[in-house]
Amino acid sequence: MERSEFDASPIEAIVFDGLERAEEPALPASRHYRRARQDRGAETRHNLLIAALDVFGRYGFEGAATRDIAKRAGANLAAIVYHFGSKDALHKAVAEYVVEQMESRIGDSIDRAAKALTGSIDRPTARSLLQGIIDVHIDSMLGEAEAELWGRFIMREQMEPSSTFDVIYDFMMKCQSTTTELIAFLLNLDPHSEEATFRSFAISGQFVIFCVARPMVAKKLGRDTLACGDRDQIRRVVAEHIDLLVGETLINEG
Repeated sequence: MERSEFDASPIEAIVFDGLERAEEPALPASRHYRRARQDRGAETRHNLLIAALDVFGRYGFEGAATRDIAKRAGANLAAIVYHFGSKDALHKAVAEYVVEQMESRIGDSIDRAAKALTGSIDRPTARSLLQGIIDVHIDSMLGEAEAELWGRFIMREQMEPSSTFDVIYDFMMKCQSTTTELIAFLLNLDPHSEEATFRSFAISGQFVIFCVARPMVAKKLGRDTLACGDRDQIRRVVAEHIDLLVGETLINEG
């Protein structure tokens, strides 16, 4: 149950009326002033997305309080309705934001592999393409502070699927399908078989575990967080493990 919530529908008219009076005064002719207000509006929307990403990830959809989200974003409650319309729409916007951020970081490696798979590739190339996907996952999920929020939100959707689950699922399956096809090629499996699917997820677990268990790994190492040097070691260890699993040694192109 949500800790405290409001029903947007009965107050929507009041909210927008209030916004018109309190937050949207008639704009002067100056285009610089109009641009400044647009920029502040975009900043408020972004702050609400990040705050909601954190709160939804911690408490799930039902447990997340919009008042808490607004407070964390430094905005008033009306801003959620103004920018998103409802709690449901905000939740979906957060899922789309997570997908956009991940797509911008790992999308190229997925597209490159998918394109190569439409033609004729050899085993060393397939192994290199697979490692490219793994490397960008490690760099983005372990190398950026905000990525911890993405991971928590995705994990929450895994544990408690909501109406936005399909947004996450569609993107993750795009990534996983390409990874599965590469692994199936290396293991001489039917890419549509259950065997290929299970092996693909198992191999992905080689690096996903460091995203999920990052605090535990860092504590075991006696550190507050994982540093760049740790990511290099993780990348090396994961690469060596996958060499053994797929029977193809990664060629160091550096």
